[in-house]
Amino acid sequence: MKLSLRLALATLLLCLCACTTTPPAARPDPAADEKAVMQRVETLLYRYGSNDQPGVMAMLDPQGFTVFGSNMAEFVRTPDQLRSLMSRDLSQWKSASFSDVRNADVRSSGTLATAFFVVTFSAENGPTIPIRLCTTWHKVNGEWLLAQSWNAVFEGG
Repeated sequence: MKLSLRLALATLLLCLCACTTTPPAARPDPAADEKAVMQRVETLLYRYGSNDQPGVMAMLDPQGFTVFGSNMAEFVRTPDQLRSLMSRDLSQWKSASFSDVRNADVRSSGTLATAFFVVTFSAENGPTIPIRLCTTWHKVNGEWLLAQSWNAVFEGG
């Protein structure tokens, strides 16, 4: 009986020693995530406004993405659908820019993040208007990639 008690005690001590020498798992850094996600937002807006289709495609989550446009018919789930949406948008706008990102609310769990914000949209063939965007980002191999996007246009807003 004493031998089995000693073995159990020795095993417990070894396990405790192993636990104390194992480095803790990396914890999410919300401030760093917020900054990184907002940089990705700025990049995405610039690429979209510039009709940089390869650049936008490189920012998409390979596990899948969904984009809800401002028109009910704009429901995008494939790269081809997104390229088509971008082509239609830029043919209608002629040129576009997104500026003055504001009222941002970014939240992260380490591998998923949401970024809600308002941006000013300007097109050559249209007014300057505020747009509210809601985006979800997925961290894949250390890089934030777009998983979901939804926008609402507030004309005269």
